[in-house]
Amino acid sequence: MPASIRISMFYGALFLGLGGTFAFLPVWYAGRGLGGEWIGYALGAGSLARFFAGPLVAAQAGHPSHIPSILRWAALAAVVIFVIHVPVSNPLVFVFLGLLLGTAYSPLVPLADALAMALERRKLVHYGPVRSAGSAAFIVGTMGCGWLIAKFGSEMLLVWAIGAGLLLAISAWFLPTVETRDKPVRTDKAGQRLRDALKFCSRSDVATALLVTFLIQASHAFFYGFSALLWTAAGFSGLLIGALFAWGVFFEVVLFNLSPWFRKHASPLVLLLIGGCAALVRWLALSTEPELGALIGWQILHGFSAAMTNLGMMAYLQKHTPERLIAGAQAINSSVTAGLSFGIGFSVAGFLYVRSGADGYLFAAGAAGLGIVICLALIVVQRVRGVPQTDIS
Repeated sequence: MPASIRISMFYGALFLGLGGTFAFLPVWYAGRGLGGEWIGYALGAGSLARFFAGPLVAAQAGHPSHIPSILRWAALAAVVIFVIHVPVSNPLVFVFLGLLLGTAYSPLVPLADALAMALERRKLVHYGPVRSAGSAAFIVGTMGCGWLIAKFGSEMLLVWAIGAGLLLAISAWFLPTVETRDKPVRTDKAGQRLRDALKFCSRSDVATALLVTFLIQASHAFFYGFSALLWTAAGFSGLLIGALFAWGVFFEVVLFNLSPWFRKHASPLVLLLIGGCAALVRWLALSTEPELGALIGWQILHGFSAAMTNLGMMAYLQKHTPERLIAGAQAINSSVTAGLSFGIGFSVAGFLYVRSGADGYLFAAGAAGLGIVICLALIVVQRVRGVPQTDIS
């Protein structure tokens, strides 16, 4: 079976589950009796766990060939933790389980991306198209889970998450292996690899690119955490909410499939800039609580605010990261831009949702705007001084 199909299967199973949980986990929490602030804490706990656990777990992979076994164990752990959620109703327990779930999920996306990067370097896959399989599955996840919730209630979210988790665990056993390149694999200890990855990511240009991505991604926290609740309050059904999420992700699929063209004609930082501008416009528009027709139009920007930001940072790392540090650098990227950003973002979003409703999108727009300013500054500095290079080996 070709490597592209194998890793696409894994992305598909992973985002099939995430499609349901991203859209409807807040609705499920509310159905279990949690208020807005506790929902923010539970969501934020998982993201903060990803921030701390992601690099530690990924550091165990001294070479991309080590990645599949880590992903198998993480997928199995995620299924078990979802099952433990079944009898729970205490808010503090939800926060604790959020920490555990975030830890289990912490290596899944970054190490899958790192594996795809290694396969792309060997010209076995193109990252954008295989990653688009995940986005397509995300659409199925939001629509399917939304339909089930509309028909049978919010508890179907947990059924969906457990079922998708089992598919993920199975698909992990079919992940492609990565052969070593001409140079021998270094046998550094995990701690040394983590220190080297942290040193690489603390390089001024990489750290600034991570900060830009952090701000743009953090601006999405209010949308991911509370748009479904706002739309539910506006009278939208679960199926319609799922369709709105799916509509936005459809354009993410389109852009991921067009990523080879974008990466050929635009630098990684320009892709980040496009993502930030799309996020700024999007959040300003959603703060006005537009009618359904306008909302359908504004959701198109999800493809740019999400996909372009992801592609920009991934392209930057692929261009500059030594191969033995791919897993660690990508895990640090994920821990900062998808862990810490959402950990802080969800907690702040819960506070804003309770007190400001849809006006919380204005805070999100401010974060995206700051990311745009810093990105522009980095582009100017690199054009004046030149971009530092790292030997890819």
